[in-house]
Amino acid sequence: MKRKDNLPYLNSERLDIIFERVYELKDEDKPFNEERLNGFLAMIKEMQHFNHWYRPDDARELFDLMDPIFNFERNSEGTTMWLALILAIGELYGFSDQKLLGVMKQVKVRK
Repeated sequence: MKRKDNLPYLNSERLDIIFERVYELKDEDKPFNEERLNGFLAMIKEMQHFNHWYRPDDARELFDLMDPIFNFERNSEGTTMWLALILAIGELYGFSDQKLLGVMKQVKVRK
């Protein structure tokens, strides 16, 4: 059963808001004007943390695919955080590698 139609649309503005918080999300941080989007952000951050702590090898598999876009540092904790968030988005939406690459090209944030 694939039901992903009700997930928020990921445009450049929303992706930038998400990736501006790649390293942390404070409980009071509500960057969106819609509660549903703030809930989505909190959920995707939880998925990122799970991937970072329990699935780092799965996240690192995205390095070669995403490095041309983001120019990641090798063997960096920060890179693993980024890849864990990208993995969470890709899996939640069921994106193929090519679709995920296209979506990530919209991200303007670089930290």
